[in-house]
Amino acid sequence: MARAALELGELVHGPVLAPHTADAAVELLRTVSLGRPPSHLVAVVGATGTADVVHTLAWANAHDVEVVVLDPHTAQPPSRSGRPTVALSLARADRVVVRDGLVHAGVGASWAQVRRVVAGGGGTVRVPRRGDTVADAPGAGGLRGVTLVTGDAVVHELAGAHPDPELWWAFRCRPEAVGVVTEVVLDADGAGPALLAADPADTDEARFTALARRHDPAGVLGLPA
Repeated sequence: MARAALELGELVHGPVLAPHTADAAVELLRTVSLGRPPSHLVAVVGATGTADVVHTLAWANAHDVEVVVLDPHTAQPPSRSGRPTVALSLARADRVVVRDGLVHAGVGASWAQVRRVVAGGGGTVRVPRRGDTVADAPGAGGLRGVTLVTGDAVVHELAGAHPDPELWWAFRCRPEAVGVVTEVVLDADGAGPALLAADPADTDEARFTALARRHDPAGVLGLPA
């Protein structure tokens, strides 16, 4: 366990906490989605953005380790595989910048933070009702796309014209079933419509399974959820 934390600590910018420590316990309690800690926890990673998520998933693939995402929006259950597990927190993925009229916001950012940054440029962003963090962005007005990291540690910039229509469909149906969303892109003026979620049919579970095998062949994320 100490070796896992040490190796990951050399790869990511955010904190890497050894399991069964007070700091790790606090990090685990920051999410409402995890009913109980993974039974074979080897480290808790506080990702600061997409790059940290990529490095964590790449390390997990190389060491046959599963990753449980601490994200209050996705409600991912604890690992059931019995493999060693890394808990990945997204609370520190909170960078917000405005480029070319678009807001790029990490999923750990609060909507209040997004509003402050956008207001500095004279814009406004509509937010979901009772939204807390940007993790709730699929219900926000003006959502243009997201950055998604799949279990094979590949970064996908998803938008309506994304070259992989299956991933785009799966994200709109069940974001938690295809990878880790690390950043969203919004219109700075909030003028665009909210993304309408796709409605999966009862028979679509096979499509989710096929996507998981294609983008997470080692089952690092334990998908589909």
